[in-house]
Amino acid sequence: MKKIRYIYFLVIALLAHGAQAASILVSNPQQLNNALTNAQPGDTILLDKGNWKDVALTIETNGTKEKPVVIAAATPGAVQFTGNSFIKFGSDYVVVSGIHFVDGFAEKGAVIEFRKNNDKLANHCRLTNCVIDSYNKPGRFDNENWIILWGQYNRIDHCTIGNKLTGGTTIIVELNDERSQQNHHEIDSNYFNGRLPLGSNGGETIRVGVSRYALTSSRTNIHHNYFERCSGEVEIISIKSGDNQINCNTFLECEGGLVLRHGERNTVSNNVFFGRNKPYTGGVRVINPGHTVSNNFFVDLAGERFHSAFSVLNGVPNSLPNRYVQVKDVQIHHNTFINCKSIVFGAGKDPERTAAPQNVVFRNNFIASKGKRLYEDANNDGGILFSGNTYVAPGVTTIVKGFTAGKGLDTLINIYPMIKHDKGIDIEQLPVMNAKETGAAWYTPSKPTLTASVTYSVSAAQSKQLAAIVAKAKAGDIIQLTDTGLYQIEEPLVVRTLLTIKGAKSQLVNVGEKSLPAFIVIENGGSVTVENIQFNSAYKSYDDVQAAISTTVKPMNSHYRLQVNNCEFFNFNESSFACIRGTKSTYADSVIITNSLFHHNSGTGIDFSSEKDDKGIYNVAHLVVTGCVFTNMLSTAINVYRGGNDESTTGPDVLIDHCTFNEVENRMQGCVVKLLGAQIATVTNCVFNKSGAGGRCIWFEEMSWDKLKVDYCNFYKSGRVSSFFNNVTGKHIFYNTPVFNNPSLYDFRLASGNLVAADGKRLGVN
Repeated sequence: MKKIRYIYFLVIALLAHGAQAASILVSNPQQLNNALTNAQPGDTILLDKGNWKDVALTIETNGTKEKPVVIAAATPGAVQFTGNSFIKFGSDYVVVSGIHFVDGFAEKGAVIEFRKNNDKLANHCRLTNCVIDSYNKPGRFDNENWIILWGQYNRIDHCTIGNKLTGGTTIIVELNDERSQQNHHEIDSNYFNGRLPLGSNGGETIRVGVSRYALTSSRTNIHHNYFERCSGEVEIISIKSGDNQINCNTFLECEGGLVLRHGERNTVSNNVFFGRNKPYTGGVRVINPGHTVSNNFFVDLAGERFHSAFSVLNGVPNSLPNRYVQVKDVQIHHNTFINCKSIVFGAGKDPERTAAPQNVVFRNNFIASKGKRLYEDANNDGGILFSGNTYVAPGVTTIVKGFTAGKGLDTLINIYPMIKHDKGIDIEQLPVMNAKETGAAWYTPSKPTLTASVTYSVSAAQSKQLAAIVAKAKAGDIIQLTDTGLYQIEEPLVVRTLLTIKGAKSQLVNVGEKSLPAFIVIENGGSVTVENIQFNSAYKSYDDVQAAISTTVKPMNSHYRLQVNNCEFFNFNESSFACIRGTKSTYADSVIITNSLFHHNSGTGIDFSSEKDDKGIYNVAHLVVTGCVFTNMLSTAINVYRGGNDESTTGPDVLIDHCTFNEVENRMQGCVVKLLGAQIATVTNCVFNKSGAGGRCIWFEEMSWDKLKVDYCNFYKSGRVSSFFNNVTGKHIFYNTPVFNNPSLYDFRLASGNLVAADGKRLGVN
């Protein structure tokens, strides 16, 4: 169907040129530029199939409304722009179609920009049936914007755009020029095929304007697009201007929402949000006056606060344009909410944001909820006017003003033919935008596949071949160290794909002529599971190894995962060393460390604190440390850092459970566990013995909305738990003398019956 649609569009475009139009086939960039120089309105330039590398396509040839100039792939999907390729529209009435950007990145500027320079903006130009897929610069914070719209009446449609891994917005509508305001651009029928969390602000999929132009009218129309797992940050679409239309879009499992961040008189209607109960999935967030939000459909959204299914924010009194202007005179009507976790009025209320919404009308909406309340109003001052709403919520037993209890979902289901199965709603069966109806007609995003795994058995005698074996292994392969003896290596084991490295209590040591950055280095594309290995940083008189497992210091834009089980880390004897480390600008989806022993180290045990810019950036989304022992350590056991007060992200999320900390970091003002800026953190069922005695055991620096808990923990001759709001500790905090089985053999299990944990087991390691 998509192929037929593409051919239809192309034929119509060609017929529109008239009988006198020329059709020119070109085979390389030089021929393309020559053809453009000589092109007349109505001409079509067809690009021959092949790999077109380093194409600098600057278009200055004008068409007309009746006779646009068309630049199209002769065979859809067979023209690949690679390397340092980009397009600049610098004229009027030009159509570009059928090009695939892959295997490269634009070194300077955007991949596609609707202007040549400040003097030549594009008007009435169109980008259609193109694909930009994984066209990323190498570094996570090598900021780049893929498409920038200038001028007026331009259109981006039926494109597939996905897998952006770097900082910067995918599509920007610029208003920094009077000729680009009141622009009437259209962004429609596109398939936005995924964006992983950036772990920082600046990961929007679409942004219209900036705060400087909050009072400027853009009149951009964003409609009939499909956003699948676009989770770069809390703002998937960020509207920062006025008089825009955001209609008939579908959002599937997006960890964020459609945000009216700045600007006035924007309209949000007939959009559909499916969360499938995934964490942080959201809907619409409203700031500033004069908006209308109507006829939208919100289903199974699990986000809260700024990720709520629906939220109207408190403002800042006399706010500057770049903060939070008070919400006034907003109409919210005929929306449907099914099984959504949170609807909030007055969201973000804090000592700064005290200006409650005024004259916000919430009418004729429908809410079906499993919870005990339909919504939360942080102000309750009458600024939200409820009328004519209906609900079905068995847990709501009292009358809610402005709401009438309904009889069930039968009427709704008749209107919206939802197909229910074990995975929830089948979006392909609904009358909404989806992957089949949007994007480039000729393109189906590929799905990664793993071939059958290979196991490489490596003996201690083959130690010096280990790095080469790891380098040649394919995704899913297993490296099995078969001996319990020493594995003497001279270079790091560099992981560039998905691998498992298993030992038999095998011990890695360095026998090379120089210090190593790490025993195992995770580079771009790598993820690794490590089991049953001992890491000895200081072996005989050879140079030390600075980390056991570390990410690279080279550019790295892809996420990675690390699992460590039943491993031992010792003799990391410099304070700058770390057993496990995430380096600057790298990002872990998850790091899971279980049943491992960290002892006799001067360096940090687990270190994810390399982002020091205080811009809300962090190195790990989910860190889990369970069943681990940290003993005889000069420095911090666990260090996670996220600085600043940015609210656009969701991590770090840290769980520390059933761990034992014995004689760790007793220096003056030292700290055993630093969780500075963690937004969700739980430390439970742990034992701290003679640790942090010169300062802190656990140190938080949190915002008021962070979710932190320390409970069922024992602190004997140890430092304090420190937090900004001083409310993180539970009711089960102990100060008893722990009795360990056999500390000399690193058996730090508590004697039977000594200090019972929340789960009925003993505190600490079991």
